[in-house]
Amino acid sequence: MKIKHMVYVALFVALISVGAQIRIPVGPVPITLQTPMILLTALILGPKLSAAAATVYLLIGLTGVPVFAGGGGIGSFISPSFGFILGFIPAAFVAGFGAKPGIPFYQVLLYTYSALLIIFVFGALYFVFIMNTVIGTPVGIIEALMITVIPFIIKDIIVGTLTAMFAVVLRRRGLNISVN
Repeated sequence: MKIKHMVYVALFVALISVGAQIRIPVGPVPITLQTPMILLTALILGPKLSAAAATVYLLIGLTGVPVFAGGGGIGSFISPSFGFILGFIPAAFVAGFGAKPGIPFYQVLLYTYSALLIIFVFGALYFVFIMNTVIGTPVGIIEALMITVIPFIIKDIIVGTLTAMFAVVLRRRGLNISVN
C-alpha cells in the first residue's frame, strides 16, 4: 500500500470516528453518522482501501480508544449493537465497487443499498446472539428486526442516497482514490 493510500485510510478512519460521536440515542441502537461515513469512505476509496479503513476503525475501537458510539474497548464485543460495526467491513468492501469511475448512478445506489443490507443483517443477527447468549433476554429475529432495523430503514435509505449523491459529486471534482 502506498503512503498516500495509508494517509487516505487514516483520514477516513478519523471521519468514521467523528461520525460515531454525532449520535442520537434511541433505544439499544443509537442513530449515528457512522453508516454514512462508512458509505462515503467506500464510495471514495473503493473496496480494498475502504475495507482496510473499516478494519482499522474496528481495531482502534477494540484497543480502547473511544471511537465507537458507545465508547470503545474489548467490552464492545458484548454490546447488542456491535454487530453493526462488524458489518462495516464487508459493507465497505461491497459499497466500494460503487467507486469505480464511470459507472451509472443507479449502480452506485445498488452498491450502497447492498452495503446497508449487509450492515442490517450483521447488526440484527449479532443483536439476537448477544441478547440470547450473553444478556440472557430471549429475542427472536422478528423482534430484533423490529428493534434494530425497521425503525432505521427509511432514514438509512435517504441518508444512503444522499451519501451516494455526495460521493459522486466529490468524485466528479477529482476526489477518487479507489485502487479497486
